Amino acid sequence: MHVITKREKLQYAYVFLTDLLALSVSVILAWLITDGIFNVLVAYTTQDWLQTLCLLGLAFFATFFCFDQTENIVSRRPGAEIRLSVKFNILLCAIYSAFMLLTKATMLDSRYFAVAVPAVNMVLMPLAHGALKRLLLHFQRSWGMESLVGIVTTTDRADKLITEIRKDWSRRIIGVTLLEATPDVVGTQIDGIDVKATFADFMDWIRREALDEVYVDVPMDSGESFIPYLEEMESMGLTVHFRLPLLDHIEEICCDETSAARLSRSLGRCAGGNIVTMGTVELKLRDQIAKRCMDILGGLVGCILSLPIIAIVAIPLKLESPGPLFFKQKRVGRNGRYFYIHKLRSMYIDAEERKKELMAQNEMNGLMFKMEDDPRVTKVGKFIRKTSIDELPQFFDVLRGDMSLVGTRPPTVDEYKQYESHHKRRLSMKPGITGLWQVSGRSNIEDFEEVVKLDVQYIDNWSLWWDIKILFKTVYVVFAGRGAK
Repeated sequence: MHVITKREKLQYAYVFLTDLLALSVSVILAWLITDGIFNVLVAYTTQDWLQTLCLLGLAFFATFFCFDQTENIVSRRPGAEIRLSVKFNILLCAIYSAFMLLTKATMLDSRYFAVAVPAVNMVLMPLAHGALKRLLLHFQRSWGMESLVGIVTTTDRADKLITEIRKDWSRRIIGVTLLEATPDVVGTQIDGIDVKATFADFMDWIRREALDEVYVDVPMDSGESFIPYLEEMESMGLTVHFRLPLLDHIEEICCDETSAARLSRSLGRCAGGNIVTMGTVELKLRDQIAKRCMDILGGLVGCILSLPIIAIVAIPLKLESPGPLFFKQKRVGRNGRYFYIHKLRSMYIDAEERKKELMAQNEMNGLMFKMEDDPRVTKVGKFIRKTSIDELPQFFDVLRGDMSLVGTRPPTVDEYKQYESHHKRRLSMKPGITGLWQVSGRSNIEDFEEVVKLDVQYIDNWSLWWDIKILFKTVYVVFAGRGAK
């Protein structure tokens, strides 16, 4: 069974929207050509046009799903794009005509329009795909949709692996570990990629680096000695692609060309070899889109409701403690990405410097800091914390895409640097304003391991309906006066 990769899922959505846009423009141009230039269309009613456009839309859906969309569009040559466009639009014309005949549509007699739309689209589709390729190659990083990849391999295998991964526009290689190399290679480059570590410290690098996926290609038959490292990587919530040379050997001896191709599709291939992929289950594309749409809608509503509240609170807050109204702090988000979180300032401006003096009074067992009567918190700060008003600016972080409405709370950089490997698992989803921990008695939980346990439970059992329930519970917790202390 072919496993759909992240690149294929994203590309499927991008190509669908691009082709739909190209068809919409083709409809307009076909109308201008047939009616405006050649004047061969009769005066159809609005109802007639709605009927034919609906049938054309249905024909587009049927045609789109008839074609394999898994091929990497970036590596597809112009000639292949033209051939694809010709086949696509011939089939589109045939299905559209069949729908018109079956429904006995009024515009059935307008063959000029029925032919003009796919003819124009035949020209526009390759141009639209070309534009999409340029967008994917140049703007994927700024969209924040790429997967950050680390490579663990040896010098003789690195070039081929780097070349293969670079073909996938949805991945960006952060660094490479050369297991057999000496420490002096760290800081140099191989094929334009920074060498980050050797065997002595490659797990330290993986623990601290912002990574989504790790490719492991090492010269061993069974992989037995690497199992502890793979287990630790999996515990971090990373997706691990591990090449097994033993499978290459079995394929070479036992499989003919046809069966080898089947095996490669089942197991996956990279740089000419078989890989076994394991990792945390990734959300389906429709779930990612639904969650992001809910974030945008909720973020907009939250921003609109927050602005007058922030304006009112700003006056006493500034009067009690001169200084900036907002508190900006570097936090660690999904899989180690850094971003800045924003809050209304609830502490005196020297709070970070005074934190070291108060660490001995920390009430949390673990890597978080919490104190019942924190002297750094202002009087107004205690009120806005109790009512969670200090969190309102984070709705803007949600709109920016740095956070989600529901997720796990992002740690500070200092906390993150003290994480053990299994702690990083709680960062395998985008951080949220609220989450399972917050609605499960956050003020009563004093063990950081319990926080991690709740976060992992949320990640492993995620559903959109659960997010909605957590949001409703959050509203109840806030209005019941059970906010953070």
